[in-house]
Amino acid sequence: MSSANKPTAPYNKIVVVGSSGTLASYFIDAFKQAGNEFQVTLLTRPQSVNKLKQQVSNLPQFNIRPVDYTNEAELVDALRGQEVLLSLLAIEGLSQQINIIRAAQKAQVKWIIPSEFGLDNSHSELRKTQLLADKIKTRELLETENDIPYTYILTGTFADSFLYSAFKWDLETHSYVVPGDGNSKNSFTSRPDIAAYTLATLRRLDQYRNASVRIASYTLTPKEWISEVERISGKKLNLQYESADEIRQRIKKNTADGNYNFEIIKDELALAFAEGISRVNLDGSELDSANFHEVVPTPFEQVVSEALKN
Repeated sequence: MSSANKPTAPYNKIVVVGSSGTLASYFIDAFKQAGNEFQVTLLTRPQSVNKLKQQVSNLPQFNIRPVDYTNEAELVDALRGQEVLLSLLAIEGLSQQINIIRAAQKAQVKWIIPSEFGLDNSHSELRKTQLLADKIKTRELLETENDIPYTYILTGTFADSFLYSAFKWDLETHSYVVPGDGNSKNSFTSRPDIAAYTLATLRRLDQYRNASVRIASYTLTPKEWISEVERISGKKLNLQYESADEIRQRIKKNTADGNYNFEIIKDELALAFAEGISRVNLDGSELDSANFHEVVPTPFEQVVSEALKN
């Protein structure tokens, strides 16, 4: 990461929730690289304190604060005096985000960055999915019952986890179920890049007051992924194509009983790709990440090579 064209952050006291999750580890690395630019408080459950201590190695810019997320008074106390709430909650923890934001309101934090990393849930079709239901509730709270400025960071799909089974890849059998015709353009950002772009956003918060930051390391089609996987692995993939209508009908059938499971999540993600609505700049506007010159995206070849090794 270059230090050129790096503005000064308007706030430097950052409190992170979801500190022990997978995404958070990339943020901890990014904050380490930033040195004393930010003072970071990591909120975590008591059982995760030792894990975090190993990650931050007693560096002075970090403070670890154990907290009971179900105890509002304890949350408010932990958030008081902080300037920016940065939520890195994973999908299974998003149901807690509403309570955390309400505690942040009472603690009078100055800015909120909710866990929006992923697809743009302002899109009408994406708002119908159960996958984004908790994120939509968070948006409704921030936009209707809130006086604190907020910023959404939209990243598209995590590039370094796209070759996982959640997206219907099977690297053991070298196969892939391709959504639609494989030609839709989609936004992808690797998790190290998400952390780097988020720190770049923190330096420019005043530009994104109550707005979205749209970032992507790459804009690619499934067929471009197929080509790169085959090139690096030296093997042809076994491909099966599914139309948007096939996926939609299966979702309808599998949700008829009101249940929601991982297979439905996989289909909702596949449908977004098949319909070409997983790009964060569907209006054709320039990505905000193009203006964050201090961030150098991870090379696409590196992302694919590392995924194939794991």
